[in-house]
Amino acid sequence: MKNQDSAAMLAKHLVDSARKNKDVAFEARVLLARAYQAYGIGNERDALIFGREATRLATPADSVTHEKAPIMVAYMLSREAKTVEALNVAFKILKECDNRGWKGLSIDCRSCIADIYRSIDKPKQALLYAEQAAKDAQSLKDTAAYIFALSNISNILSGHGMATPANLARSTRLMEQVLDEKYRHFLSDFSIARYQGNLGRLYMMAHEDARAEKILNQSLALSRKGDFKTLQKHNLNELITLYVDHHEFKKAVLYGEEAVAIQPEEQSNLTIQKNIYNHLTDAYEGLGDYKNAFKYTNLYHRLKDSINAIDQARDADELDKKYRADRRLLVAAGQTRLVKVQRNFLIALAVIVIIASAIGYRWFIVKKRKEAARLAEEHRQLEKLDALKTRFFANISHELRTPLTLIMGPADQLLTLNTADHEQQNMLLTISRNSKKLLNMVNELLDLSKLESGNLELKLKPVALASFIKALYQAFVSAAGYKEIDYRLINSVAPTLFVSLDEEKFEKIVNNLIGNALKFTPYAGVITVTAATEANRLEFSVSNSGKGIHPDDLPHIFDRYYQGKAEDAPSEGGTGIGLALVREFTELMGGHVVVDDNWGKGIAFKISIPFAIAQMPEGEEGLPSADGEVLLPVDTALDENAPIVMLVEDHHEMAAYIAAVLKPHYNLIIVNNGREALNKLQELMVLPNLIISDVMMPEMDGFTLLETLKQSSTYYNIPVIMLTALAHQRDKLKALHIGVDDYVTKPFLSTELLARVANLISNASYRNKINQEEAGEMTAAPAPKSQTNEAESTLSPADMAWLWELEAVVRKHIGKTDFTLAELGYELNISERQLFRRIKTLTGLTPNKYIRAIRLQIAREAIESGKYRTLAEVSYIAGFDTPSYFSKLFKEQYGRDVNDLL
Repeated sequence: MKNQDSAAMLAKHLVDSARKNKDVAFEARVLLARAYQAYGIGNERDALIFGREATRLATPADSVTHEKAPIMVAYMLSREAKTVEALNVAFKILKECDNRGWKGLSIDCRSCIADIYRSIDKPKQALLYAEQAAKDAQSLKDTAAYIFALSNISNILSGHGMATPANLARSTRLMEQVLDEKYRHFLSDFSIARYQGNLGRLYMMAHEDARAEKILNQSLALSRKGDFKTLQKHNLNELITLYVDHHEFKKAVLYGEEAVAIQPEEQSNLTIQKNIYNHLTDAYEGLGDYKNAFKYTNLYHRLKDSINAIDQARDADELDKKYRADRRLLVAAGQTRLVKVQRNFLIALAVIVIIASAIGYRWFIVKKRKEAARLAEEHRQLEKLDALKTRFFANISHELRTPLTLIMGPADQLLTLNTADHEQQNMLLTISRNSKKLLNMVNELLDLSKLESGNLELKLKPVALASFIKALYQAFVSAAGYKEIDYRLINSVAPTLFVSLDEEKFEKIVNNLIGNALKFTPYAGVITVTAATEANRLEFSVSNSGKGIHPDDLPHIFDRYYQGKAEDAPSEGGTGIGLALVREFTELMGGHVVVDDNWGKGIAFKISIPFAIAQMPEGEEGLPSADGEVLLPVDTALDENAPIVMLVEDHHEMAAYIAAVLKPHYNLIIVNNGREALNKLQELMVLPNLIISDVMMPEMDGFTLLETLKQSSTYYNIPVIMLTALAHQRDKLKALHIGVDDYVTKPFLSTELLARVANLISNASYRNKINQEEAGEMTAAPAPKSQTNEAESTLSPADMAWLWELEAVVRKHIGKTDFTLAELGYELNISERQLFRRIKTLTGLTPNKYIRAIRLQIAREAIESGKYRTLAEVSYIAGFDTPSYFSKLFKEQYGRDVNDLL
């Protein structure tokens, strides 16, 4: 607390509570906290008073307060030039810390004593205590204490009598080390400002005045920000010195008067106060103002005479000698006690060893028997668990294969009938192709189970290697064409070569490598597939352009289920199984896999597999066939009578499916990722009415695209629907505002998507219509980009904050089905008429419809939370009177029956 009155009130309350509970230790801690607070704001007199009171109450049971309270007293006495009394207090608590074995707390004592000796020009004694403090802090790995000790050593080496060029250079290095970034989180703003001021003084001593002025001003700014009066005064004193040396007397006077005004003399460090008076004398004399020069020279001499440095230094030496003598006696007494303790300990130890040996031997035999029995039982349990896990994978694989068969079979039958039109044929192909992909994933899970149990075996058969590799390569041609990737095959395998190979496992290796390359290669990038044979080994590699793999992720890419941790990596999805299977299948076939990563430019996976030459089987017909072609979505021709929807989706089959759903109703613009979307928006003369974007995409993901759009004054008002398979991302997607933006969780129904698209376009259109009417620019057709910007009003941050406040009020009263607009306006301090007008202007909805949209959003969140199981529960939670009415509104809003989601 910077405000002393607030601090005093809180402290009084805490002290009264401590006294009521008779908690003396807590009262002492409160008073010590007040001492620190007073010191921080420059009230050193009060800091001394509170420190003394805390010292009186503190007990050894609270070792920290018992040590830090008197050390605060010692520091404050030193600043009042009461050096002998300060050292007396510091040495007394140091001896107690040594006696009690409080090594960590004794570091503070030694640092304090070093600082006091430095202030009275006793640098050798000061350095002795400061170096011991640093050594102790380093042995205890107390970084904060170590930093403080280093700063103390730096101040001593640069002080009077020690500031040789070598010591000054070392002192500067130490202070720069203290301010290093790796120590920043150990330092408060107060400490940073103090150390910056000390570093500025060192730069001045090294005649690096420009660096000195810069860092002193940084320290001064931080001190002013934190209202650290003591540090402000120190920095101003150093700057005054600098300006006087440079004959900038006006600046020196300005800073000097500011320094004098910060604190009254009785609350100040007398040494710094004396220096400021001396510098002001020189500055006023330089300006020819001898009246003020005379005034400050009198103040300087008066203060100087009050500090009897010589007598104090002599008394301080006596205290030091007394402490050392007492310590030697303490060490001698401790050694005597230690000898006695050691003798008694050895006798007791001998007796204990004899008894324990007999007991221990018996216990060891019993323990070994129990461990053997436990290990045998654990082994049986592990075998049982392994069997259960293997059976689970087999069962789940079987259960998944049944519905997949019932999907693939009818789809293939419908394809063979050849009765569907072209668009239906494409949909059937999508169903067939993706059900096969899902079946492959199921098989991969089963393969992992077999690998763990050691039951996976190679199934070798003769394979025409060159044609097989070509077929695997061709299966990805259309997917590469969708992203306009330069997709190449360099196949130097002899066309007539037949080898014994596990065709299924090698196909999974190749598919995983090429599939990953397609996923992570940017638009219009390059993928090169290379195959060659050498000394009965197949050398196969897949390389692609792009970022490659972050060096931190590289050691883990073959670990099962591993996902990259790099913060700047785009969201790509995946299970983390593919590369694990690549390595394990390759090693199962006697080969190895190598990664050649060039971070920022691309990556190459190289596998080497041994093979045996086989005879060409009879009836071999050459190349296996690849999967059917994939429908590549294209931009549809613009129709002035239909709204425009931009689809941002990198998965070509998903893009084709969404395009098929939306094409009968909207004009479509299809792009691959967020970056392409932004580029396309800049090219368009007419902005889209709505944007549908996937979340996980290369180059720029959906969240980054959304953030960019919402920060743009041109694109801010375009509604955005996010497509996501990540249910736990709901909190992030909640940033898409109700009635303006939405999200759809995969898998979704076409009716659901159509309903949400229609609602958002309708709301946005109605809002724009209202804004245009108010501006007197009502138009029937969509305006060009420049006109649209003039007609539409961009929601300001204040508008968005008001809408969030409105939503918070509605959510607070969500259980009240009779909550009225008058009550809402009262809570928002706005009339009912103004409320109606503002909501309609900002959202395009009437207040009742807007509140209803919020209620429906709450219902949707309740359903997705999984906490509610009945329609009536969700209806009540969302604030609807009747479940049937709620069900009707939900289906209109989201295109799905609420009962299907429960």
